[in-house]
Amino acid sequence: MKEAIMLASLLVLAPLVHAQGMAGMSMGGAKSGMATGHGTTAMAPKNISVQDCWIRLLPGAAPSAGYFTIENSGDQPVSLTGAHTDAFGMAMLHETHKDSKGVMGMSAVHDVPVPAKGRLAFAPGGYHVMLEKPARPLHIGDKVALTLAFGGDRALTTQCEARSPAGTVK
Repeated sequence: MKEAIMLASLLVLAPLVHAQGMAGMSMGGAKSGMATGHGTTAMAPKNISVQDCWIRLLPGAAPSAGYFTIENSGDQPVSLTGAHTDAFGMAMLHETHKDSKGVMGMSAVHDVPVPAKGRLAFAPGGYHVMLEKPARPLHIGDKVALTLAFGGDRALTTQCEARSPAGTVK
């Protein structure tokens, strides 16, 4: 419960930190567009599927976060290299981490490996897609298309359900 509250606090504070020169958080190199080139059509990656995509909505213009599980049934690892959605002006791959003093922080990541014949969960307290600058107000239960970019100019679009932060705390 404490980690969920801390993560929600981090998500609320992210724009303030971003505006103040990233004090204490490294977000350099974040991707706000797709590796495939915004507006181009990319082939779907073979052997990749995405399940249970959801977005934790926070009040107002506070950043939200996207979570899902990627399954790679192929014999080769793949890399998730970016994300895009028309519902938000910015989508970045992030990882939540705890430093040696127990302080939670976030940092942008350029790519996330998905192991061969394996799964990778984007979940609270770990990897997530940071979603900033909502294009319109979203409501609980809304569906949002999220396109995930993979190495080799491949992309996969999945539907994510908007959920309340209170309904996602375990």
